[in-house]
Order: sequence, then structure tokens, then C-alpha cells
Amino acid sequence: MINVDRHNLHTPALHERARRRWRPACGMAVVAAMLAACSSFGSLTGDPTPTPTSTASTPAPSNASFASRVKSLFSGDSGSLNSPRQAAAGTAAEEINCPGVEQRQGAATMAVNSPAAENTALNLRYQLSFTQTARECILRGNDLTIKVGVQGRIVVGPAGGPGSINVPLRYALVREGTEPKTLWTRLFVVPVTIPENQFNVPWLHIEEEMTVPRPPGDEIDAYVIYVGFDPEGATAKPKPAAKPRTARPR
Repeated sequence: MINVDRHNLHTPALHERARRRWRPACGMAVVAAMLAACSSFGSLTGDPTPTPTSTASTPAPSNASFASRVKSLFSGDSGSLNSPRQAAAGTAAEEINCPGVEQRQGAATMAVNSPAAENTALNLRYQLSFTQTARECILRGNDLTIKVGVQGRIVVGPAGGPGSINVPLRYALVREGTEPKTLWTRLFVVPVTIPENQFNVPWLHIEEEMTVPRPPGDEIDAYVIYVGFDPEGATAKPKPAAKPRTARPR
């Protein structure tokens, strides 16, 4: 069964737990009732190279069943909640407590301002945020694969208009505890087109390859799937490869 989270990702307890692992936002601008903040993932991710991906209008490449059910679910069709039982190669993880999805503190919203303009309300072009998420766990032998669907929206600000924008979306699977550990992380750049005369544009991304070793016992209860905007990661340059050492002559 697809597990759905709707508008329930902002609780003090979750923010306090997330605060230990992620740096706070680097700035904020306010327009009417909209919050605007730039986010930073710091050095946690270790994955500066973004992976280009497609928008929701493009068919999902690996599992159309999950993608189509998530799209239908987010559009309001609750009849698509039940997932079909997997074939022998992958057993539906109905008895697994699939990790919840939370927004990273300081990375839950993102403001895009006019280039070289002051960070003011009138210079805000686009405001990005999350709306709801869904996830599904599947066991395949000794591997656990988690499929995640994320929906968000882009609100056009006073300086914005029609055009295109890339959404830097970061996923991270973390085992929380006294010594939190990032088990899996990846950055995607989701292209979104802003049509003419449309000021509230939804966007969708589906990740189906979050695979980690099957957790022993009840360790999965400590797993958390974090999502957030990572503009710094999307613009970071890959680190140059280390030069091979040459043997010194004796």
C-alpha cells in the first residue's frame, strides 16, 4: 500500500531531530502570506552532481504502476491507494514499517529572486514549496527499495512570469539515533515550465531507486526519508579527482 503524507511535515519534534543534521536556511524574504527561504544542504550529502530528470508529464521509466498510482492519488483519486502484490522477484513489503517522509528544516521552501537584485519582496520571482508525499517499500532478497513521490508547487511572485525553472530536489535516507548516518542521498534537477497567466503551478517528482541493504530487526523504525531544496548542491562543481601518487626512486 502506498503511504501518503499530506501537509503533516512541519512538527517541532521533527524539526528538532532534523536540526542536528542540516544547516539552517541562508536567507528569507516574505511576500504577503508566502515564506521565502534559500536552503543549504552543506557537506552532508557528498553528492554535488545533479541528475537531470523529467517533469510529471513524462512517463515514469522504471515502474509505471507506482508512478501512475501516485499521480492519480495526488490528483484526488483515493481509489488508487492499493498497490498490486509484487511478483516473486519482489515481495510487497506490507508488513514493513515503511519510513516516513519529512521536510528538512531550512530546506522546505526556496525563493528565486531576480538576478543581482536585493532580497526584497518585490524582487521575488518564484516561491517553491512542498505539498504532499507518498512512499512504498518493497523487499527484494536482502535489499530494501523505497519508492517516493513528491508533489510541490511554484507560486509566481511580483517579479516573476512565464518561463522555465529548475527545481533542485534532494532526497536523503537517514538512520537517526545518537549517531545519525546518511544511508542514501541523491540530487535531482526537475525542470518545470511556468505557463502564461498561471501563477500557481504544481510539480511532481517520483524516485523509485532508493535501495539499501535490508535493515536488521526493528532498525527500520529509526529510518527517515528527508526531502528538501538544495540550490547550492545544484550549482556546486564536482571535486577534481585525486592525482595518483608516483613512486619515489630509491
